[in-house]
Amino acid sequence: MLLLKRARVPAAVLPPSVAGPAPDPLEPTVVCDIGIEGSKIASVARSADAAPLGGAPAQGTSDLDGAVVFPGFVDAHVHLDKAHTWERAPNRSGRFSEALDVLARDKENWNRADLMRRAGFALHCAWEHGTRILRTHVDTWLPWGEVNHAAMQELREAWEGRITLQTVPLTGIANYSGPEGDAVADLAVKYGACALGGWSPMSQDLPGQLDRLLAIARDRGLGLDLHVDENGDPREEVLRTLAEAVIRNRFANPVVCGHCCSLAVQPPERQRSTIALVREAAIRVVSLPLCNLYLQDRRGGEFPRTPRWRGITLIHDLLDAGVPVACASDNVRDAFHAYGDLDAAEVYIQSVRIAHLDSRLSQSVGMVTTAAADLVGLPDMGRVAPGAPAHLVVFPARSFSEFLSRPRSDRRLVDGEAVRDARPPGYGELR
Repeated sequence: MLLLKRARVPAAVLPPSVAGPAPDPLEPTVVCDIGIEGSKIASVARSADAAPLGGAPAQGTSDLDGAVVFPGFVDAHVHLDKAHTWERAPNRSGRFSEALDVLARDKENWNRADLMRRAGFALHCAWEHGTRILRTHVDTWLPWGEVNHAAMQELREAWEGRITLQTVPLTGIANYSGPEGDAVADLAVKYGACALGGWSPMSQDLPGQLDRLLAIARDRGLGLDLHVDENGDPREEVLRTLAEAVIRNRFANPVVCGHCCSLAVQPPERQRSTIALVREAAIRVVSLPLCNLYLQDRRGGEFPRTPRWRGITLIHDLLDAGVPVACASDNVRDAFHAYGDLDAAEVYIQSVRIAHLDSRLSQSVGMVTTAAADLVGLPDMGRVAPGAPAHLVVFPARSFSEFLSRPRSDRRLVDGEAVRDARPPGYGELR
């Protein structure tokens, strides 16, 4: 048994009986004692309420002295197949259109060895930063997409027991209505996809295409995880069109939408009515603040050149309406986002700053823990509770302010009864 004493745990990830009443909005944590037996958390109690140890003391007891402790992170939207391609396929303008072009050309390099090297390194980074669940979108066109999915399946097996790796195919939504639509879906299912995915611009054909996609997903017992409205054009309303399709088709399987950027630049009444439809359709939203901040509102030589909005969706308004929201890494060191390290702690801390989540700190914690775990269908994860997997990340900070102020601080990792220092891999592994 391992006993961690005086761990400062975010109230949002604790059982209600331990979290207690509404937490301090500036310090939304509870100091707890955490008991671990084998691979599971055996007990969690407020340190002041923890019963004295009876009989023999725990074989391993560590006094954390109020160090901030998170459960293993959940990164609900990434792109492992594109990761770490920046050096050979940079996006010199930073624009979305160039990202599409340079990565389309780079795909000639995407063989098994290349994918295993880059995506494997990305997973190693995520693991050492404390992430224990990732959902990756996988570019999927026939027949080339099978190489991509096969590599992700191989990585899923290689990382089993350390990281739970989920996959979602990424293709044009219109492709599901074409002659290869069923084949694309079947390819993804063959390699263990947890949902069907895709993207689309607005078009008059979109409602029918969504009806077809929903039918294919229902036939296979899957939900959807789509890229929608990743732009600043208020006329782009794929999110609204999808919500209407889900309601029209009475589709009951989980539906997740990533990005939803254009919602932020639409008229307020339209925003409110779309959010109401999203709630009625039970759609869950993943915001990608780092990538969207980087990519959206690039202005080139026009005036003003400085971006005028942050690129992100209406996180607060969605939460106020009861829509589940997670934040995730998205792209890492590729043409869509030149930076990043699949560090969910960095994603969370920067999201707090970018989206002013300091006004709801306690709830915001769920975006990389509880809410994110629920969104990917693994509600036992992302929590510090009896029976939950014993995956913890221990930071040197002794308050939430300290934690939010040093995004790149060292950390220790707890997996079962083993405790070790995190050691992110050097970039030499990529070469």
